[in-house]
Amino acid sequence: MKKIYKYFKNELIFGINIWNLLSLIFSICIFLPILLIISNFYIESENWLHIRNNLLIEYLFTTLYLTVGVCIVSSTIGVGCAWFVTCYDFYGKKYVEWLLILPLTIPTYIAAYSYYDIIEYFNPFLFWTRKKIGLDYTIMIENILIHVIIVMLFSFVLYPYIYLSTRASLILQGRRVIEAANTLGVPTNKLLRKVVIPIIRPGIIAGASLVIMETLNDYAAVEYFGLSTLTIGIFRSWFGMFDMGSALKLSSFLALFVFIILAIEKFYRRGARYNDSQGSSGLQTIDLHKKKQVMVFVFCFIPFFFGFLIPVARLISWMLRSDVVIHGYNLFGIALNTLFVSFASSISIVLIASLVIFTKNYYNNDALKKVTGLAILGYSMPGAIIAIGVLKLNGFINEYISLIFVGTIGGLVFSYIVRFLAVAWQPIESSVEKLGANVSQASRILNVNSSKSLLYIYLPILKKPILIACLIVFIDISKELPLTLILRPFNFDTLATLTYDLVSQAQFFQSSVSSLFIILISMPAILIINQQVIKGSK
Repeated sequence: MKKIYKYFKNELIFGINIWNLLSLIFSICIFLPILLIISNFYIESENWLHIRNNLLIEYLFTTLYLTVGVCIVSSTIGVGCAWFVTCYDFYGKKYVEWLLILPLTIPTYIAAYSYYDIIEYFNPFLFWTRKKIGLDYTIMIENILIHVIIVMLFSFVLYPYIYLSTRASLILQGRRVIEAANTLGVPTNKLLRKVVIPIIRPGIIAGASLVIMETLNDYAAVEYFGLSTLTIGIFRSWFGMFDMGSALKLSSFLALFVFIILAIEKFYRRGARYNDSQGSSGLQTIDLHKKKQVMVFVFCFIPFFFGFLIPVARLISWMLRSDVVIHGYNLFGIALNTLFVSFASSISIVLIASLVIFTKNYYNNDALKKVTGLAILGYSMPGAIIAIGVLKLNGFINEYISLIFVGTIGGLVFSYIVRFLAVAWQPIESSVEKLGANVSQASRILNVNSSKSLLYIYLPILKKPILIACLIVFIDISKELPLTLILRPFNFDTLATLTYDLVSQAQFFQSSVSSLFIILISMPAILIINQQVIKGSK
C-alpha cells in the first residue's frame, strides 16, 4: 500500500506519468474491439458483391435521407423551443420547460410500435390515388409517406438532445449579446439569424451530432417500418446470412458518416470563444401579446404531444386492455437488472471520460489525443457490431489466457463503455475546453500536481456537465437493445430485451407494461437534467 501511495503521490510509475499511463490503457482497451472489427474489413465474399451491386446505393440513399431529414426537423424543433423558452414569457412556460424534455424517455422502437397503425389513416387517400393515377404512383406515394412519418417520428423523440444543448448555450453564451441587441432594438428575426445562431452554433452542432448518431444506429424502428438503411443491411448480413465480412464492410460506411459528423462538430467548435455569465442577474425575457403567447405555446406543445403524450397514452390504453400480468417474467427483477447495469455502466463511463479528457488537456499529450479520438468511435457502430467486436476480443484473449468475460455482467458493462463513451465525452470535453489552458497552466505554476488539480479544481467546476453526462448515458443504456440481446448473461433480461421479445411475439398489449417501466426509470434522470439546466438560467 505504501508503494501504491508513493506512486500516486509522485505521479510516476517506472518513470512514466501515471495519469498518462492509465488514460492510455483505458483508451486502448476501449478501442480494441473496434480495432478487431476494422481488421476484418478486407474480407471479400459473394454476398458482398451482391450487396455492392444491388443494395448499397439504396442503403446509402435511405440512410442519408433519413439522417438529413431528422437532423433538419429536430434542429428546427429543438432550437425553436429553446429560443422561445429561454427568451420569452408566455402562458404555461414553467410547465413547457420540463415537458419538452420528456420525449427523451421514449426509445425510438417504442415510439415506432405506438404508431404502428398510423399508415392506415392514409388508406382513404391511397385508395383515391390508386383509382385516379394508378398503382405504381400510389406505391411511390406510400413510400414517401413512410419516409416522412419515420423522419417526423424520430425528430419528435430525439429533438431534446438539441433543445438541451441549445438552451444551455443560450443561457451561458448568448445572454449578454441578446440583452445588448434588445437594447439596440434589433428585430427578432435578424437577431436570431445574424447574432444568436452563430454564437450558440457549437451547442447546436453538439446536440445535432447526438441526434444523427442515434438515427444512424437505430435498428428496431426502421426495421418495423420496412426501411433499408445501412444498419438494416448490417443486421441482414450478420444475422440473416452469417456474413461478418459484409456486415463489417457496411459498418465502415456507417463509421464514415460519423467521422464526417465528428469532423464537422470539431471544426465548428474550433475557435469558439466562451463567456462565463456567472454573476449575471439573468436573461431578461420578453413579454408577448396574448395571441403570440398562444402561438408560442402551441409550437412548444406539439413536439411534446407527438413525441411523448400520444405514445404514453397508447401504452397506457394497451396496458388497461391487457391482463397486466406478463406470464413467465419477473418484471420487478428485470427492472432491477436494468437499473443496476445502467447505473454501473454510466458511472464507469463518466469516470473514464473525465479522467482521460482531463489528462489529455492537462498534459497536452498529442499521442493520447489521437488514441482517445479512436476510442470514442464505438458510437459510430451499431450495438450488434460492437458486440461482435467484444466477442472477437474475448476469443483473442482466450488464445493466451483463460479469461471469459462475455456472458457476464462485467462483459456487458465493458461493451456499454465501448458503445457509449462518446455520449459522455461530448459535454465533458466541451466544458473542459471552456476552461481553456489557463487553469492547467496556473496549476503548474503554483506547483499543484495533476491529482490535486483534478480533485480540487476541475471536478468541482465540472460537476454539473459530469452529472448531466452521467444521466444522459444512464437513459441511453436503459433503452439499449441490440447489444444487450447478444452479450447479456444467460437468463438475464432487461426491460428493453423483454419489450423486444414481447413485440416480436405480437404481444403489443403485454409489451406496454415493460415499455412504461422504461419510461418511468428514465423520468427521474430527465427531471434532474432539466433542473440543472434551469439552475443555469437563474
